[in-house]
Amino acid sequence: MPTIPPAESDWQTGKTLPECNQYMLEHEVACDVTFLLGETKEKVRAHKVFMISRSPVFSAMFCGSLAETQDPIPIPDIEPEVFRILLRYMYTDQAGLEANNVAGVIYAAKKYSVTGLSKACRQYLSDNIDVDNACAILHAADTSDEEILFQKCFSYILENGEKCLQSTSFCVMNRQCVEKVIEADDLQACELSVWGALVRWAEAECERQGVATNDENIRQAMGDLVYLVRFLGITAETVARNITVNNILPEREKIGILHFCLRAVDVFETFSTKPGRSTTIAVRRSSMTTVRCERLEYDPRSYWRCSGLKDGISFTVSAPVILSGITLYGCKHPHFQYTITTNIADATGSILLSDERKVDSSSDERTFDIIFQQKMKLKSSILYTLTVLIRGADSGRGHQGKTSVKVGDVTVTFSNCAESLTAIVVFESFSTKPGRWTATVRCDRLEYDPTHYRLCKRGRKDEISFTVSVPVILSGIILYGCNSQYQYTITTNIADAAGSNLLSTI
Repeated sequence: MPTIPPAESDWQTGKTLPECNQYMLEHEVACDVTFLLGETKEKVRAHKVFMISRSPVFSAMFCGSLAETQDPIPIPDIEPEVFRILLRYMYTDQAGLEANNVAGVIYAAKKYSVTGLSKACRQYLSDNIDVDNACAILHAADTSDEEILFQKCFSYILENGEKCLQSTSFCVMNRQCVEKVIEADDLQACELSVWGALVRWAEAECERQGVATNDENIRQAMGDLVYLVRFLGITAETVARNITVNNILPEREKIGILHFCLRAVDVFETFSTKPGRSTTIAVRRSSMTTVRCERLEYDPRSYWRCSGLKDGISFTVSAPVILSGITLYGCKHPHFQYTITTNIADATGSILLSDERKVDSSSDERTFDIIFQQKMKLKSSILYTLTVLIRGADSGRGHQGKTSVKVGDVTVTFSNCAESLTAIVVFESFSTKPGRWTATVRCDRLEYDPTHYRLCKRGRKDEISFTVSVPVILSGIILYGCNSQYQYTITTNIADAAGSNLLSTI
């Protein structure tokens, strides 16, 4: 037993019980048990009475019918510093948790049924998940059977897939956690990132196994995990430039993957035949595979006049997806350049994405794509509003807009927004409520009379009163045109029965 220095001979007076207990632990005062911790078998001494009073496992170890008689007692699966934190909690109720020790502490607390410390660890981990430690926390939750924490962390990793895959903590996960992450449909990451993360994890696994980090051992460490990479989501060119260029995969697998990506033959049934975890508004996870959500049918009989008015549509998705762009109908003229401004806002009106560009279109193309430079993550059941402002020549248009579209396992539901009245190129106004337009419908009251004309130079008003049988939206009026080229000045007013002006345009 160590001798207490004279200056500290009275370490009890004026001290609290936890302070006295901590002093006895740190200075090994009257210790009666020794443990050998970790692979280094470092000695740590403690007091049975404190451990018996705080842990049913230690109580059984020291007091049960099969009480431990060996001293020192080896504990190879817990590191010395982690065990000291466990002891400090049992002596003082103070944990001292930090990011670099909490994963080991929760394992030790679960092993010895120190429930208060387990709860403190769960709370610490739950409150401090980020892209740098999420994979390490997932590993800790898995080895400690913390299902609620595991699911919370797993969801976080899927939503932040790209960054989590690139983190160093990805390499500390066990094989089961790696498999669960990279096989998930909801993982928001491209397949090339999945492959890169798997390579780094296999390199770390070689180091843990104490074998050389060479191509053959890396491939062996990967095992069947390589078949979870969705090579169908990667172009053959990208595979050749980034995957088959090294010798991690044997030649037979390299050739097979290239054929697989080219859809030439199904060489290996073991490779994932899933199409990838996407970039657009329907399925998920892949930087190359685009899945389209098509709500409208092309209307060859009409066109849209792009006069610089906004059009908009609101929508929700049933599961998290990535929006990579939108599709607009093309030009009715041989060739024209459009100026297109796109905004996406949340329910509060906050702009989440803004894109402005010039796009060339020709009559040879029925549609053209606007691919955003910055992809946008969409969360399930959140209302988003897309508005588009197009400046340019007349373009094609769609009709018979659907209120919902199911693509893969994701349903996109559409609804009107404040800008839906102008019905631009891609989206028409619609609503599931009765009495509102699902497309632009004309009310033709007159038939054209080729034998007569109206004198417009006198500036005289013409008017008509009308009623409708159900609520509708009036988007405009139709006037007869000029017999030759001419510019008109037209003033339109709409008033109610009391004469109050409801709308006025010039």
